[in-house]
Amino acid sequence: MPSLLNIKEYRGMWAAVRAVHAEGDLPTAVALACKLETCLAGWFGEDAATLTVLTARTWLTLCQRTDWHGTTELLITTALRCQAARYRPEADTIRMARNAHACWHLLRREDPQAAADLAGRLADMLATLGEDYRRCDVLAWTAAVPASG
Repeated sequence: MPSLLNIKEYRGMWAAVRAVHAEGDLPTAVALACKLETCLAGWFGEDAATLTVLTARTWLTLCQRTDWHGTTELLITTALRCQAARYRPEADTIRMARNAHACWHLLRREDPQAAADLAGRLADMLATLGEDYRRCDVLAWTAAVPASG
């Protein structure tokens, strides 16, 4: 059972994330959200509050538009964690999967080898979530790329 102190601390930490985001400081908002997510996971485990902060952190990371490889990985992980926990609304989980696919396309242009390295994990996640069209897109591109090595 969470203590009142934890709930007050949670509210303060969440307010800090919102405040720095409102100021436009995305890197700090991501870092604070990560810290809050870690605290929530320790207090409550993999519950709705933890996943809500995870999805917020993922969205803030996506908004930075800086590291397509890391962002794609985070979107894949977030979608799978949300799906495993039956996080609601389900549309948020599907949106994570579709955003992962879109980020992967950007990564493909920037670093085809890095995209190839993530393709299997992305295709598996898309299959798990029933995103067959996008999964086929990933597999078709991967089949057309010569193996490195």
